[in-house]
Amino acid sequence: MDTYPAALLDEALSQRLVELERTLRPRRRELLADRKEQSRAVRAGVELTQEPASAALRADLGWQVDPPPADLTHRLVELATPPTAEHAKGALASGADVWVADLEDMLVPTPHHLLAGQRVIAQVAATRTGDPEPGVPTLMVRPRGLHLDEAHLEVDGQPASASVVDTFTFLAGCATVLLEAGTGPYLYLPKLETAAEALWWDDLVTRCETALGLPAGCVRVSVLVETVQAAYQLDEILHALRHRVTGLAAGRWDYIFSHLRTYGTRPDHVLPDRDAFTMNTRFLRTYSDLIVRACHRRGVQAIGGPIALAAGGPFDDSVAMTHARVHRDKAREAKQGFHGAWVLHPALVPVARAPFEERDRLAATAREVAGGPGTDPGEGTVDAQALRDVSTIPGGATLTGVRTAMRSSLTYLTGWLAGEGTATLAGHVEDFGTVELARMQLWQWLSHGQRLAEGPTMSELLLDRMLEDEVALLRRRGAREDLLGHAVDLLRGSVVAEEPPAFLSQQAYAVLLRVDAARAEGEASDAGSSDAA
Repeated sequence: MDTYPAALLDEALSQRLVELERTLRPRRRELLADRKEQSRAVRAGVELTQEPASAALRADLGWQVDPPPADLTHRLVELATPPTAEHAKGALASGADVWVADLEDMLVPTPHHLLAGQRVIAQVAATRTGDPEPGVPTLMVRPRGLHLDEAHLEVDGQPASASVVDTFTFLAGCATVLLEAGTGPYLYLPKLETAAEALWWDDLVTRCETALGLPAGCVRVSVLVETVQAAYQLDEILHALRHRVTGLAAGRWDYIFSHLRTYGTRPDHVLPDRDAFTMNTRFLRTYSDLIVRACHRRGVQAIGGPIALAAGGPFDDSVAMTHARVHRDKAREAKQGFHGAWVLHPALVPVARAPFEERDRLAATAREVAGGPGTDPGEGTVDAQALRDVSTIPGGATLTGVRTAMRSSLTYLTGWLAGEGTATLAGHVEDFGTVELARMQLWQWLSHGQRLAEGPTMSELLLDRMLEDEVALLRRRGAREDLLGHAVDLLRGSVVAEEPPAFLSQQAYAVLLRVDAARAEGEASDAGSSDAA
């Protein structure tokens, strides 16, 4: 049976990958330990602040990042999907400027799916021809994050880093092809927390270039700003990656999840239902303003975050409402100073593009008439109080919000264990990032004994009664009993835990390994029985 990544690498490349893992492993362990230590400190009452040691770097307006390559200078709309053949076909025909092939939140990390995803990426890379083609998205790949393991490649008895495996495998298979086509190998780096982690990624990419005989500096990266910690170190992260970085992107749902992971134990940080979060609430507006100002200050493109709405089917009132909401969201981002934005569905590409094109047209006219300046880059100072302020968010926790969080989590986790990396539920595109947020909200409401808007107080008894209802509903809808059982255990365990897991995806991966092994064993048994017959 083909395995990932062995099926994509010859013996020499496999050995280089092993050596790379050995070299980078000690520092990765230190960085993950640093994350835990900082998390413990914040729970103990220590506040996040900007590093005094890098004050001079932040104050120095003389440095800029290297200019972007030609095919990453125009990024009004970036479409993120799993790298499946069907999604790739839709992405290439979408009219987006960039296609983000997501190996992290949108793809189930079985060997089969990872292998197929890398092959789809390689096929897309092989279609690139010469200069950037109008209407054809530039390829970018989002590898798995620093905290994730790849259990199917063990080095010295321990699983390898998923970041190392995904990055090396992509570059080994596609970098030369992309460079020969006049484009390049481009990465989207997820869930960075510090400049030290950015340096680790830069070291990884540099060592990959050397091991694969690629031109130094040919790999360019963008960074998803998905953590509270990273918001305090944007200048430092950009400086660490200044010869590679081309953009910073706002990851709103992952960022809210990070806020909950960071401050969720504090009574004054209890958040309302997910639908109450608009980007105009103070803590999210402050976060997105920091990204915009840092990008304008250092010559980097600022990319707005995706809105988790689905669009498809006949154009009816619900689709029109979705388009209107997306248009308003992207018009706000365009006015705020973002250069472009993510979407999660091909049908939303033209909807998201329109506000940015209109903004750019008006800005060009204004410059011709008045020679007006662009967005004020501001200073590199973080208003920590504003970045933490959730007091002005309207609404509260509700029974509907609890039920929605349960239903979306259980439905998604059951499908994820069956191999589905994304799901459209109640008009929303759900991936593992939105599930992490949902289960963390359930934990927070339970941990604080939150009184819900309808009157009841969140308790284990209420949690279990509502779980019973949701499980019965999913059974009636035909959910696989074994996978549903795993999903319930994963969700309930993370919600009632005294200290919630930092990432449910890590625990879900352990379950997935068992499910996938049982599935493979069953297929082998069926094949043996067929041969015997």
